[in-house]
Amino acid sequence: MNERERQELLQATAAGIVDGLPAWDGESPAVLVTFTDPVTRRRLCHWFTPATPAASKPQPETVPGRKHLRLVGEAS
Repeated sequence: MNERERQELLQATAAGIVDGLPAWDGESPAVLVTFTDPVTRRRLCHWFTPATPAASKPQPETVPGRKHLRLVGEAS
């Protein structure tokens, strides 16, 4: 697999995860979800989602082998 194919696969995976997140209304507290290429450390995409889970939309399922999200502290 070449670099372009790898990047396209990562972008598609990130887009699939984002599609499963609830949409942010632009006003309520939100969490910024950022997807980063583990090799190049470049940002693939980012998405704001409500800080409280939406009861009407199912949360994305955990995929075996995929790393879980981790909290990154705020810049001071």
